[in-house]
Formats: sequence, C-alpha cells, structure tokens
Amino acid sequence: MCQSVLQDPAFFAFLLCIDQDHATTVRSQGCSCGGPLHQANYERKPRLGGRAEDTTRFSFCCGNCRRRCTPESVRFLGRRVYWGAVVVLATTLCSGLNLRRGRQLSQQLGVPVRTIQRWRQWWLAGFTLTAVWRDIRGRFLPAVAESCLPGALLSRTMAKDERGVMATIMRWLAPLSTVTEGR
Repeated sequence: MCQSVLQDPAFFAFLLCIDQDHATTVRSQGCSCGGPLHQANYERKPRLGGRAEDTTRFSFCCGNCRRRCTPESVRFLGRRVYWGAVVVLATTLCSGLNLRRGRQLSQQLGVPVRTIQRWRQWWLAGFTLTAVWRDIRGRFLPAVAESCLPGALLSRTMAKDERGVMATIMRWLAPLSTVTEGR
C-alpha cells in the first residue's frame, strides 16, 4: 500500500459521498426524543490531502431537546487533526522502521515522528480495547496479530485496489469518529 491514495482527489470525493450518505440516514431517523434534526455542520482543518470543500464535518442539532447528533465519518478519525487515512497509512508504513527510515517517512507525509509514534502506540494499546476492534477481529481467520496493526488489516482486506482497501478500513473505523473511547 503506497501513499498515492492520499494524493488522489477522487478518493477524498468518494469518502465525502460516504459521509453524506451517513448524514442523510441519521437526519432521516430524527432525534431519539422525536424532534427534528437541523443542520449544524462545522468546519474541520485536517492536514494533508483532500480539498477545501471536503473539510465540513456533518452534524445535526435537535429542534426540541437541542442535543447534538454527529454521524459517523470515514474521513475523520476522532479528534485527530489529520485525515483518518493518513493516520492509518502512516502507522502502517512506520511499523518496524528504524529511526532513519522513520524520519524519511515523517518528511514524506509531513507528520512529526513523535506524532506517528503516538499513533502507533494507540493502535497497539488504545485501539485494541475498543468495541470496534472486538468487532473487526472476529472477521478474520486466522486472527490478526494485534502487534501488526493497522498493517495487518490493510493486507487482509479483500479489495481490488488501494482506494477500495482504504475505504473499507475507514468504514470499519467510522464508529471511532464519534466515540471518545477511540482516542
């Protein structure tokens, strides 16, 4: 898997369409109190790739109880300031690298080495405690080794091209875009 997918505007447009579909579904369901959901989008400022129109985070606010409802996203991974695909790819590429190669990767992606190391630690410790991981790991036989995340997910995903692989992974991770347990 190479980082060419991060330079592909069609990939980010595809992810935007998925997020728009999620938002439409959530809005049509309405609030749990029975009230209507009104548009309450906000702008994110993700680093690397994408286009300016791709930075809107879809969100709604109930007309009755004023509760905010933010649908899952395949573009954003929690509150991280980088695109979700960048987090997945950078941590996949850094697995097993020495310091010199880690610095090269950092320069290529424009992500500080310490940030990539922090993401790697999250994949190995924080992510493995989430309900999302418990769901995903049951899809693979033989089991995916936690020490090889997220690269093992990328290599075991059945898709025909890089774009499809990344989109599948981001769909699996979408619940982490709204839940604080995924940080």
